[in-house]
Amino acid sequence: RLDNGACQGCHQAGSTAGFHFIGLDDKTTSPLNRIEVGISPHLHADIQRRVAWLHATADGKEPNRFRPLSFAPPATWNDADEIAYSPAEMAMPCLMPEDAARFGATWQCGGGTVCTPLATVSGVRTKLAQCLLPKDSESMFSGHPCLTGSIASNPAQPFNDRYTITGQIAAFAPGISRAGYTCRPPKIGVPAGIAYRGCNDKDRSFAAFKTGKPMPNEICGLVGGKKFDTCVATNNFDQCLGGAVNRGNRPACSADHFCREDYMCQSLPPDTPGIGKVKDIGFCSPTYFIFQMRIDNHATPWSGAVRATMGAGFGAAEAE
Repeated sequence: RLDNGACQGCHQAGSTAGFHFIGLDDKTTSPLNRIEVGISPHLHADIQRRVAWLHATADGKEPNRFRPLSFAPPATWNDADEIAYSPAEMAMPCLMPEDAARFGATWQCGGGTVCTPLATVSGVRTKLAQCLLPKDSESMFSGHPCLTGSIASNPAQPFNDRYTITGQIAAFAPGISRAGYTCRPPKIGVPAGIAYRGCNDKDRSFAAFKTGKPMPNEICGLVGGKKFDTCVATNNFDQCLGGAVNRGNRPACSADHFCREDYMCQSLPPDTPGIGKVKDIGFCSPTYFIFQMRIDNHATPWSGAVRATMGAGFGAAEAE
């Protein structure tokens, strides 16, 4: 999908760190490091197009040969000439109205969100944006982007593009608490920054998750931080996962509700108290947190003699 535009066409644009068929982990993988959703948002959306193609072919009809942008939401493919996109979900990609007008069929943001650009880029004509909550929204949740920025392109040396933070759009609490949302910066490994609130007792018991009700936007999942990064560098994988992973609110995700760009859906350990309330629901982590998707300089855990204790779930971690 590189035709979507350079790095974003592969690493983002509906993929997961450049992959679409990721797969799920088996029981030999540490329960603190398992993938909950094994496909990309693009593949999830594209399956409906492929099914429509097969039905048309089986019926002897001409299939719709249109290929949507890879970051487009799922669509209903009614016939050879009609495409009805579903509204884009929270924090999913969108096109700004002035740019969408230059395309054919496009989509709208759903769930009370507004198409909002997070970054300006020199030398680029089309603005990619995300469906975000309005500023000061009472529906804020952990994981929502909180920073805007500017990218200065270097055509001669694209690897020397420079990113500068230009403003803050959400999560204005001055520090981490269990009540208000603070903005965690990209330098800790969270692209575009994330709104963050610590887990309270209700969060830990998954009290907001009700049978038959819509899935809440946030869930008390797992968080790492500086202690995690420092520990992983020692190559003692067992110690890192058992002692440096704590509870913290993250966006909720599932096979029908995907994470935003540069994040992926991670599983909760099976021994998490109250796990029965959130069956088939995970939490969004930066892709680097999943060792199978490692894209930075963390030590490769299986290259050394020390291995994770496969039976050690979240019960081994310290208190927040």
